[in-house]
Amino acid sequence: MIIRGKAWVTKTYVMSYEMVIQKFWTSPIDKEENAKWIMAGVDEAFNRENGFKDHGYTFIVAGHNFAGGGKSIEHCITGLMGAGIKAVFATSFARLQFRNAINYGMSFVTARDMNLACETGDELEYHPETGMVYNLTKNLQFQCVPVAPFCGRSRCIRRSDGIY
Repeated sequence: MIIRGKAWVTKTYVMSYEMVIQKFWTSPIDKEENAKWIMAGVDEAFNRENGFKDHGYTFIVAGHNFAGGGKSIEHCITGLMGAGIKAVFATSFARLQFRNAINYGMSFVTARDMNLACETGDELEYHPETGMVYNLTKNLQFQCVPVAPFCGRSRCIRRSDGIY
């Protein structure tokens, strides 16, 4: 499976505290509900209902320790999924959010310094099985870590019995 879409790129550190602002930490875990305010504390442009989701991003490209420095709440992952994000590429991830992403079937892909070569709005094409990411806007390519064989074709599968 090949995934193609528009990227949102951050050159700065993104904390989980900012991804989901405090008043939504206790909201139910629901993809559509969590997507309404995802990234509200990261950028003022996203601090409105569906502020991030309305941009139609498919990918996030980030730097060091994406979604770290804060809460390990699952709202971050479900909110990104509800907003249409299919994969996050970062130099590194917070380990708790990385595990949450696996649990929910969201692709968190190690991609060293990809955020330095991409810009928001770039069109990307991602090949999960090989780990290749093509920046179609800038004619660049990045070799990332492929999706692990136990994760299925495009993302990890979460079984209803909790076994992966």
